[in-house]
Amino acid sequence: MQDNKLVAIWPTEEKFANFTWQVSDVCNFKCSYCNPGNYGANQRNLDTEQYIKVLGLLIENFKKQGYKYFKFFFSGGEPSIWPPLIDICKFIRSSVEYSTIAINTNLSRSPDWWKKNYIYFDDVVASFHIEGCNQEVYLQNIDFLQYRLNYLACRILMHDQRFQEVVDFSEKLKSFLKNGVIEYAALFEELNPHSGMHHYEADWKREFIKNNSYVYKREVDFSFLNNTNKAYCEAFYSDGKKQTLNATRLISGGENNFKGWKCWINDSIFINPAGDIQLASCKMAKTIGNISSDQIQLESEPVSCALSTCGCGTDINIRKVSPEHVTAFAGKGSL
Repeated sequence: MQDNKLVAIWPTEEKFANFTWQVSDVCNFKCSYCNPGNYGANQRNLDTEQYIKVLGLLIENFKKQGYKYFKFFFSGGEPSIWPPLIDICKFIRSSVEYSTIAINTNLSRSPDWWKKNYIYFDDVVASFHIEGCNQEVYLQNIDFLQYRLNYLACRILMHDQRFQEVVDFSEKLKSFLKNGVIEYAALFEELNPHSGMHHYEADWKREFIKNNSYVYKREVDFSFLNNTNKAYCEAFYSDGKKQTLNATRLISGGENNFKGWKCWINDSIFINPAGDIQLASCKMAKTIGNISSDQIQLESEPVSCALSTCGCGTDINIRKVSPEHVTAFAGKGSL
């Protein structure tokens, strides 16, 4: 009998525009396993008015192509300390009726900052970095956010030399977390999804990551939140079953090889710290402009993936389908 295989990553309802913005290379952490390009502070990117102008042009272009739903994902550096962030979130809320705003943060901002600004975010990925994290502040913020978001993920970076300390903290977090997800994430060599995966010499560490990639907890009814936006994907399998997409789980299970698949990178915008705009962050996408310029040449066609692996969570979230199932998904209304 053929093994059950991943055959598609597909929107829950309609196609959506997927914006990923690596807003700067400024970070208040300097983790030993991180790429200095994430904290070098050479690209501070403070021209809020210009960024809002270009973002508006991109949004209108997608609307003209029939996109109703939008997802915006901010990363860095550390996006919560980027001065333009909140003004840009306010602009998105005023410009897009059905928008999801997500942030990948080290959760180092004070509880007071989150109490003031949490309303601008639907999803929070709270990366835990043991070298720099104030664990008390992290837990205080988790306690506040877990009752106020559509989605909260505690992404635990598995530091090789301090692995047991990280595990110990995660056990404390398990008893603390009531509504959210805990993801155990293996390191990349330079905290860059296009670099190689870090190799853990100890067998028990590799086994731990393999067997403990994902913990889900939900104890509160969140139906009171605004869940009208459907800018999310599901993973479809050859046996007809599907599950909510979780990129960390796919990577941990080795299900992130999409070579030969049809991938709609034209659904996606990726902006790097230098302001360069691509369709997706991978090598399949060429640069189409810069956030500092109004001259942007958007593409409209999907591509056939030529890469052996996809290590970027936001790229994995772009709709894609294996060659033998393209016809079947053509009837789902998102093509």
